[in-house]
Amino acid sequence: MMADTEDPAELFHVSVNSTAGVTIVLLHGLFCSHLEFNLVAPHLKDYHLLIVDLPSHSGSRASGPFTLANCTARVASLIRNHAHNGRAHVVGVSAGGFVGMQLATQDPDLVISLYVSGATPFQGYQRWLATHPRALYPLLAATTTWVPDSAYYWATSRMGLLPHEQLHAETKGNFSFELVKLGYSQIADFTVESGVPALAGAGVRTLVVAGEVVDDARTAALMGRLLRENGSPGSEAVLAKGAQHLWDLQFPLLFAQSVTAWIEGRGLPDGFEKLK
Repeated sequence: MMADTEDPAELFHVSVNSTAGVTIVLLHGLFCSHLEFNLVAPHLKDYHLLIVDLPSHSGSRASGPFTLANCTARVASLIRNHAHNGRAHVVGVSAGGFVGMQLATQDPDLVISLYVSGATPFQGYQRWLATHPRALYPLLAATTTWVPDSAYYWATSRMGLLPHEQLHAETKGNFSFELVKLGYSQIADFTVESGVPALAGAGVRTLVVAGEVVDDARTAALMGRLLRENGSPGSEAVLAKGAQHLWDLQFPLLFAQSVTAWIEGRGLPDGFEKLK
């Protein structure tokens, strides 16, 4: 594993298994960093991995604002410059999933397949909160920067998440009102009505995953139908049984197995239910 970044304008990224023939790009959630995938990467040894810090996060704080346009442009440049054959399978969790969907829509030639989890367009109260950052900020801060570390680790352990002390430290360092305001407003701009049909029209085979515990399975199912009906017949939506939102920290082996199954066109492992 090595950090490849030399140009400060380029996204910070870590390259793993560089001699493998096919590249996967891994995109983390809002406030997180490339460390989100530390538990997943060891189970993807047959693939070249590019694990990034998205703009305004950790090693990529100098790479501009967290807008979907900026994130997409910089991930596209990373794929052109560092992915084998200038193409990659793209895996995104939460906000990283929205970046992946925007990338596949705008630059489908760069994306071999797309896997997104916890990345359903906001509906109802979620959309209201996303567009009212002064109401949202204290709710998020209460589970990140305001809570004592001991309480955080106790709560996440009860949720089934595996230890991730380094990632938690990075998350606290990345968390800010400015990133809450900009990040959630950007995600809110990706809607079921416009964003999903546009993604379908790009024709990239896409797997939409919803964690059973807190994610929006109903909207995930709708996304799957819209993708299939509007130009991406090979796309699917599934429920990850017993999974939290950041379930790559909960079931890293299953997460990796499902990624490789999707990439290789095989059936998903046990633990998933198809959403229709």
